[in-house]
Amino acid sequence: MFARAYATSIRPISLGRQLIGLLDQAATKGSLPNSYEFYLSSDDLVAFADVEQHLVRELIEAATQHCKQYGYQHEDPISVILRADDTIKSGTFQIKTGTRQSAKNPTVETKPSNAQPSSAFVEPITPIVAPKQITVSAALVLVNGQRFELTRDAIKIGRHESCAVVFADSNVSRVHGQIQHGEGGWLIVDLGSTNGIKVNGTKISKEQLLVDGDELAFGTSTARFVAS
Repeated sequence: MFARAYATSIRPISLGRQLIGLLDQAATKGSLPNSYEFYLSSDDLVAFADVEQHLVRELIEAATQHCKQYGYQHEDPISVILRADDTIKSGTFQIKTGTRQSAKNPTVETKPSNAQPSSAFVEPITPIVAPKQITVSAALVLVNGQRFELTRDAIKIGRHESCAVVFADSNVSRVHGQIQHGEGGWLIVDLGSTNGIKVNGTKISKEQLLVDGDELAFGTSTARFVAS
């Protein structure tokens, strides 16, 4: 599913990473939404039309397994819906989250490409409060085992000695990029480097949300992002 080609620049794995990032962020605040609505342009949604139900099931399964792995609590099953919104630029997407009651057995809900946003999001919702506060810590681990713990402050990565993470590599720019905490979780940001930044082998355009286990490449130097 995630390896096939689609007539859109949006990759299913990007949807999954953003969903996992929102779960991690919500867990640190003590409340976990169980409803996630992905808004895409009509053309991008049409590109997923033949696999929409299967894609939604995979996103639900990935989110549910992530919650089990890290002990995130949610009273009702996680639901995922793909919707069209022509105000969304092609190649991008947005996610709206909420908390709502559902049947004991989770159902997969899909909408046609011209579906309008559900009125459920304008109704009052009651957040689910987790029984304990969960702190998500993160670090950047180099190939030599050196570990850089991440805080709320951004850390710069590059060849210059002023950077928090220094690579003695001519393929790395003086100030190559930085890792920072954003609205959806931890982000890797390219600061105008010459050779760019790759995440799991794919070059990023400007910034990308990170998830546990992502392999980062700065020029020819590599590191791994870990979160727990």
